[in-house]
Amino acid sequence: MPITVKWNDRSKAFIESRFQDPWSLDQFIEARKAWYRMIKSVDYSVPILLDLRETNTAPKGALRQFNAIHRSPHPRQGHIYILGMNAIYEKLSAHLFDGVVDPGKSVILVDSIERVLNPE
Repeated sequence: MPITVKWNDRSKAFIESRFQDPWSLDQFIEARKAWYRMIKSVDYSVPILLDLRETNTAPKGALRQFNAIHRSPHPRQGHIYILGMNAIYEKLSAHLFDGVVDPGKSVILVDSIERVLNPE
């Protein structure tokens, strides 16, 4: 499956979404719907980890969908953590996420999954 969506473990501390080439815009939209369903199943704020280590491409329209992640979040959606963003997209990340890439903002670039549980 090009995009997998699952809880990190039984604690349901965060949602882990792994992308693997090739993936489609429709699959990404379905992943976002799955996040919403999962978040609705709990009564606390849920961060989402986007693991992009196994993807270097993006289908047409994907940049708009990445941007929409923080523009139309579920009310209990926590920070978005992005792991493994390729160098080209990392340079674009400030524009891609409308300047919200910052530790105090809604989108945070991380270098390990452990940073989701221990952001400091």
